[in-house]
Amino acid sequence: MKSIFYTLCAFCWCTVAFGQEYKVDTLYKAGPLNNRINVIILGDGFTKQEMPKFSEEARKFADFFRGFEPFNRYRNYFNFFAIGTPSKESGITNPGTATDAYPDQPVGAKDTFLGVSFGAYIHKLLLMTKYDAFGELMATHFPMYDLIVVLANTTYVGGSGGNMAIYTLQAQSNRVGIHEVGHTLGKLSDEYWFVARESANMTTNDNPATIKWKNWLDYPPIGIYKYGSGDGGDYWHKPSPGECIMEFVEKEFCAVCREEMIERILELVNPIDQVEPENAGIIRVDGETHFKLTLVKPDPSTLQIEWRLNGNLIANGVDVVTLDKAKTPDLSTLTATVFDSTKSSRRNSIRHLRTKTVSWSLRSQTPALFKVVMSRDKICAGDSVTIDAYGCAGALSWSTGETSPTISVMPAESHTSYAYCKVDGQPTVTIATPITVLPLPAAVASNDGPYLVGATVKLSAQGGDRYEWSGPRNFSANTANASIPDAGFNNAGIYKVKVTGENGCSKTAQTEVKVDPILSTSTNPEEWLRVSPNPAEDCVFVETVLPGKSLVVIYDQSGRKVISKSFTSKTNIPFRLPAGLYLYRFTNGSRASSGRILVR
Repeated sequence: MKSIFYTLCAFCWCTVAFGQEYKVDTLYKAGPLNNRINVIILGDGFTKQEMPKFSEEARKFADFFRGFEPFNRYRNYFNFFAIGTPSKESGITNPGTATDAYPDQPVGAKDTFLGVSFGAYIHKLLLMTKYDAFGELMATHFPMYDLIVVLANTTYVGGSGGNMAIYTLQAQSNRVGIHEVGHTLGKLSDEYWFVARESANMTTNDNPATIKWKNWLDYPPIGIYKYGSGDGGDYWHKPSPGECIMEFVEKEFCAVCREEMIERILELVNPIDQVEPENAGIIRVDGETHFKLTLVKPDPSTLQIEWRLNGNLIANGVDVVTLDKAKTPDLSTLTATVFDSTKSSRRNSIRHLRTKTVSWSLRSQTPALFKVVMSRDKICAGDSVTIDAYGCAGALSWSTGETSPTISVMPAESHTSYAYCKVDGQPTVTIATPITVLPLPAAVASNDGPYLVGATVKLSAQGGDRYEWSGPRNFSANTANASIPDAGFNNAGIYKVKVTGENGCSKTAQTEVKVDPILSTSTNPEEWLRVSPNPAEDCVFVETVLPGKSLVVIYDQSGRKVISKSFTSKTNIPFRLPAGLYLYRFTNGSRASSGRILVR
């Protein structure tokens, strides 16, 4: 899963960052860091005196997480750690500027380690503001993290999920934490109308034959339900009629969201933890030789295990097999395959992604027949196949012209190679090795920018069944369409997406995101632009002296585009918008201007 490896041999340890020691407590350690999902629990707004309170809340969340479906069945797949970072002040910042702010909540800034704050425009949407402190903390203390959970020290309701899960110590805090983990680990959407994007549990497709959760439509109450009416809710659909924690925190994960969480877990953790003996070289079978798998098992276990010798099934359902020298041909290959057969996922098309394989090359000196073994007989375009020839008692050659026992081929299309064994006085023995070359997906990545600061970046990919996005500021997503709200300059850059098709082949595409400031390119736009009235009630009039086509776009305070209109010279824009402050962006060729409109 990861390339860095650390060994934890004590219950906790300390390290130094920013001239300060921060203790890393091991809450639960199920296995090695490089083959587990490492959950790091942080706190913000806890003073030094409140560190025992943070430790208690961190332990409560870890216990709740490990007992929640489906994590309870895969608890051995997770490690939990807590890092205590005292803040100078207790509590978190409340700007008090959002229209939905709590009237009884004190307003003011708090000096905290991570700078967690209630939202300036959407009050309940918690934001971390000190990313530099967070980045240095994790780089020096725990670079191998997979999931960050931040506990904000306030009882006022709030939370968010994206690059990390943040929630407050409210009445149902741990359930809210699981909801935010659904966003962060599972990339799930809210099942109430908020931010629209394609995800495992949100789509514009309402066709039962092709909808993402078609395999669950016979599993009540899963169906195809509208998000709501108006504001685009008519166009988006969810799988649950209010019976999922992604809508109501007192619920459990619905079948569709549970499936996505399990697939994410199985993507990150290999069920084969260790093998004995190591399979790095040639293993000599001398007498009886034991081969063992150390597995990470769900509870109850849903792992299916098969052992094959030279492609022939010799055992299944066991962790250990024993080979006898007298019954093991020389130059053999032993293969163990492990597959998680969980009934909680019905994605049969990606079975290959849940199948893990390990092989050993064997010598026994038992007389062997001439044979050929391929590393695989199906490859993706651009990949190579290793072909080994064993047991030729004469001169070995290949249709490629090579004569070594091992060759590597990279065919551009489906192809058959031939191995020839010539023994003096005997007919040449020929073995065919057909290779199927699978096509790469037609990967495409795009965005609908350029964007203004504060807007929502919308990334889109096509061509496959699975998607893995990466980009600036450790951005990641695993849906075809992804979004980044409240974009800043540091969100600009190249975003890459690994697109995997139904045959398991992958191809990477990329798109460049540009984020422009909300500034005018002229020092005096009043000379060529008029936007009135301001404040406005039900319409706004836009007029320009600039020739040709112009475009005016109106955004709400979250950066969501609410109106877009192209015009020449002048236009009247009627609307029905909730009272509040909006931003407009006017463009005409190289000229651009922006400002604010108050709707009352």
